[in-house]
Amino acid sequence: MTGADGFRVFDHDPRTAAWAQAALGEARKIAADPKMRGPDNLRHGQTWFVGVDALASGHDGSIAGVPLAGPWKPFVAELPQHKAQLSIIYAGYPKQDADESDANHRYRRTRAAAHVDGLLPMGKLRRRFALEYHAYILSLPLNDVTHSPTVVWRGSQQIMQAALRRAIGEGPVAQVDITDAYQAARREVFETCEQVPLLLKPGQSALLHPFVLHGTQAWGDDPDPTGEGRMIAFLRPECAGGATEWLATP
Repeated sequence: MTGADGFRVFDHDPRTAAWAQAALGEARKIAADPKMRGPDNLRHGQTWFVGVDALASGHDGSIAGVPLAGPWKPFVAELPQHKAQLSIIYAGYPKQDADESDANHRYRRTRAAAHVDGLLPMGKLRRRFALEYHAYILSLPLNDVTHSPTVVWRGSQQIMQAALRRAIGEGPVAQVDITDAYQAARREVFETCEQVPLLLKPGQSALLHPFVLHGTQAWGDDPDPTGEGRMIAFLRPECAGGATEWLATP
């Protein structure tokens, strides 16, 4: 699907550009809607609009009548899509929220809050469990801002997937505490894998392996050239075969 790197970047495609343009129109409305700009969406000192399921894309991925299409299609299975996430990063990201620990904020700034999707912190102790089983992650930039890009660690999916397979073993996937194995694997990735920023423009796209370690780079000191932040749509369809298929993702 993504080869040894754990990600593929695709050049500009007019079909992808048409989708991004349609999604951008919807994204601007959402970003300006006071009902959407509450604490559930605006985090880290109002420098990140989380926007999970915020875009009104259909089960086929289409938005505002524009189909979801692009050069990633031959590499993935046809799966029902969820509403796309609208992730907006604003200048100054990340600022520290009042309830965020210094350690968590430092990790966000220095390690781009690197993570594998679907491994969710649960309970008071925030122990992690594999609860979402994505077939892939599709990244679609909506505007020309390249500040605070998504970053990936090249080849990290091999380390992360192997570590989680060992930790889960034959147990019921959703009930196995994978926190320690996950953290140890991340440390190995930081020591051995190259960090790569995905500097994409509308019409380009990136396909990520579901186990690749990835995050969001800090914005830095530069001002926002547009005033609307860096806008990206993410799609993460669920594996048809659930956790078993997810763990076996090639």
